Amino acid sequence: MAVRPWAWVLAGVLLLARPGAADTGGDPHAVLSDPERCGQCHVEVPGPGTPRPYRFRKDIVSLCLGCHQDKELSSLHPVDIRPGGRVPADLPLDEHHTITCATCHDPHGPAEADEPYVPEPIARRLWSVLQGRKAHRTYFLRRRNDRGQLCLGCHERATLATKGFHVRAASLLERYAGSEACGRCHGEIYRAWRLTPHARMVRDAREEPDAVLADFETDPPFPRRDVEYVIGSHWIQRYVVREKGGLYVKAPLWSLQKGAWDRSYWMDKPWTTYCAGCHTTGFETGDEPRWAELGIGCEACHGPARAHAETGGAAPVVNPARLDRVRRDMICESCHTTGHDRTGQFRFPVGYLPGRDLTRYFKGLLPKPGQDNETFAGDESYEDRHRQWLFWVERFMDARTVNCDICKNFRSTLAPGRRARMTPSEYCLTCHRGGLPDTAIHRAHLRGGVDCLRCHPPLREAGGAAYSIHDHKFLFLEPPDAPPASPLEACSRCHPAGPEAKRR
Repeated sequence: MAVRPWAWVLAGVLLLARPGAADTGGDPHAVLSDPERCGQCHVEVPGPGTPRPYRFRKDIVSLCLGCHQDKELSSLHPVDIRPGGRVPADLPLDEHHTITCATCHDPHGPAEADEPYVPEPIARRLWSVLQGRKAHRTYFLRRRNDRGQLCLGCHERATLATKGFHVRAASLLERYAGSEACGRCHGEIYRAWRLTPHARMVRDAREEPDAVLADFETDPPFPRRDVEYVIGSHWIQRYVVREKGGLYVKAPLWSLQKGAWDRSYWMDKPWTTYCAGCHTTGFETGDEPRWAELGIGCEACHGPARAHAETGGAAPVVNPARLDRVRRDMICESCHTTGHDRTGQFRFPVGYLPGRDLTRYFKGLLPKPGQDNETFAGDESYEDRHRQWLFWVERFMDARTVNCDICKNFRSTLAPGRRARMTPSEYCLTCHRGGLPDTAIHRAHLRGGVDCLRCHPPLREAGGAAYSIHDHKFLFLEPPDAPPASPLEACSRCHPAGPEAKRR
């Protein structure tokens, strides 16, 4: 009997549609059924008497990512957020009431089923019929989802049709107190923080018109009246304006050192997607982005602290000094290294809070200008991100330029006779631009080569072990000794008899 041409076409389609080894080769999670392996994920072996929720050695998402590649998951459903609405009982949240991979996927569930769990091409379904076996992959979903049954357990159909499958986390803004609330109990630290570039990183130009330092009278690149926010107060200022239906950071910047416009930048950037997450505290995405505080406030490093403030310190708050070194460094690295969030839409780690694992929120590390093969591997590892952080710290006091705009100036070459790193006194004078008061004491000390830190030591952490991050100098240097407790003691470090005896 001759075989008709259409039969060959159908056979070819079925052959192309035939599931691969992962589809027909049984259960890729079969190893999870081995009792000897339970301890890899669980603190104790789950059994009939084991209380729920089971305890895990790591958070569930990290356990899943131990086998699954991030590139396969980065564009799927977000995790580690608190859902803002109802979640069915058969879709479990973790002990923090947040969504994990196991909310929708049962790692110990069946790998195949008689009925399709997800929409499948016609050819795949025909192949399943011809096989006469369970050939429909479940993807370990807790519910069938071939018609959206799983998604509709939490989402409304109308919302899915217009906004996709991403879940909005419940707002955390009400959990922030603001830096002023912190200052009521931590007055000394608050007053030191108020002097920092972090505190003045972003200001509202309408509420603080004096924050705008640029010359808008002589050939300005855009009107002064359009400025809504001011970014920066030390090396440069950039300005955020509302145009094209959104907020944009204008390309021309004002150099505070030169007192002139720098027009070498060519592209305005969207404030919300490129900048706002690191230049505000408590940033939240949405149709109209919001934040708890402009600038880098106390809670940018300590996390939401309203409960801590309202209970007089009884409620816990993140103390970076008590975190392990990696989690402590991650707080700085969340803004001082490059990348994007899991959706790829924002150039900062949306949803990250101090103390959490930054690797779950920040992807796509790119080299900073000036990095080379020794300081950048491009392997998406945390170690590579940490190398970039150390690279930035080393360049922070770079003497080649007086502009900490890392996107441009680290390409410069060292000028003849110029040191690669500023001295502490040079760094102090980048803020104290008027120079030192012309007094006999200053003149004598300068002739003797005494730097500013000898008499004006920065704050220290408790115990005097290191510079306090709350200090406004941000030198990132190891201190030689603990600082004196008073100005007289500062003098006695070099003049044991004391200044009064010296004068006599």
